[in-house]
Amino acid sequence: MMETIKKNKKVSISYYLKDENGAIIEEVPENFPFVYMHGCDSVIEGLEEALDGHSVGDHIIAHVPYTKGYGAYRKELIIKVPKEELKNIGELWLGMELEMVRDTDSTEFSIPEDPREIYNKNDNFDEPDIFVIREIQKNTVTLDGNHPFAGKDLTFEVDIIDIAEPSITELETGIPDEYEEDDDDFDSDEDFPEDEQNNFGRHWR
Repeated sequence: MMETIKKNKKVSISYYLKDENGAIIEEVPENFPFVYMHGCDSVIEGLEEALDGHSVGDHIIAHVPYTKGYGAYRKELIIKVPKEELKNIGELWLGMELEMVRDTDSTEFSIPEDPREIYNKNDNFDEPDIFVIREIQKNTVTLDGNHPFAGKDLTFEVDIIDIAEPSITELETGIPDEYEEDDDDFDSDEDFPEDEQNNFGRHWR
């Protein structure tokens, strides 16, 4: 019997991601697939629902509304901070990603120490942890806490490459072992064009 995608399976996929106009906004090739744990909140709801029950070799076109994707675009997540508060960061540039670090009395921004903090962004839309620099002015910096695909209806064209049984560690963490093994590759800027890179040359997923 052919293996199918279901909860706690480790799944490898390649895909094209398109916006409402059909423009490709992200591409994951077959030789560098996206690997995730199905049913472990590793991918957006609409995509996971579309993949459920499919097998290796299947080609799927999934139309995902923003309500089952990255949520609505929220203006309240656009904030301005005094440039002085970011002096510990060093050089700033448009598109740079900063981590918001909260405690009881204050909020600070820093460059994420671990690239996986960007790669496996915490999609808590009430308290986002990653902010992108959208505008740099003389005394202030405008930061955007929305996911780059927030408010967008998306279309995924997916090819299922592999379905595997996870290791004990993968079952416990919900994270494929590949991300532990490939840490040294996360700071590479060679995988994507310059205009698609973030601080660590990796995409949001």
